Amino acid sequence: MLLVELRSRVAALEGRLSSEVQLQPDPASAANGQGPARLLTGVAGFDGLFASAGMPCGTLHEATSAESRSGGALTGFAAAMLSCLAARCSGAVLWVTEPDGGRETGSPNAEGLARFGLDPGRVVLVRTRCVEEMLWAVEEGVQAKGVCAVVAEMRGAPRALDLTASRRLLLRAEAGGVTAFLLRHAGGAAPSAAATRFRIAARPSGRREGLRLAPLGRPGWQVELQRNRGGCPGIVELEWDHAMRSFAAPADREPVVSRTGDRPAGASGTGRVMAFPRR
Repeated sequence: MLLVELRSRVAALEGRLSSEVQLQPDPASAANGQGPARLLTGVAGFDGLFASAGMPCGTLHEATSAESRSGGALTGFAAAMLSCLAARCSGAVLWVTEPDGGRETGSPNAEGLARFGLDPGRVVLVRTRCVEEMLWAVEEGVQAKGVCAVVAEMRGAPRALDLTASRRLLLRAEAGGVTAFLLRHAGGAAPSAAATRFRIAARPSGRREGLRLAPLGRPGWQVELQRNRGGCPGIVELEWDHAMRSFAAPADREPVVSRTGDRPAGASGTGRVMAFPRR
């Protein structure tokens, strides 16, 4: 074990990861006998998907959307997660995008981030010239002091982000103890070493408030946990409460018109087809 630690230190000084380190668990976790810190959303359906309640921090997560037009839902989910992280740890949030990252999905908006409880003053936005530079910036970010989370936002499945590159990001994040998110807009299935893979879709918004139907409700998502290294996959629906700045379980929707006692439960079946004479 001493030899492995020595080799890892030499590799860190040289700016690389040795092959022995890639086969070893997170040194910090192994030393204290405890797993990484957990992020609790307060929604039992989501927190219960993990072996230890809550999403693990200090590792690499991946979140994708089926289409570019779902970019708002994907970015909003990431902003909500970052807000919860920033509330419990100090430091900046490094948000790295590729050259054309905001062409279809837009760029992070200060007012929108503030609505999710994330101080825009803590967000450092970096726009790189290529995907390779973006991956380099993420690797440096998860090892930098004063950083609590790193986001890499991109389109599709870039060739540079292969299994080897994602494994490097995972090891760097776990070594630095910084939570990293890979946001892939219109991203299909691709090899990845991330601890989790979320599939994010928008959830219909709006519910009844007394006798009035609210035209716009809280932001909501359908979250499909497709890959979970420390738990089980599953599908759960989440909402974000702007006032409480926390996740919440979706409110039960009430029917617009209440059922009456003398109304039939449903159609009795296919009726007889009748022809009417033309005038």
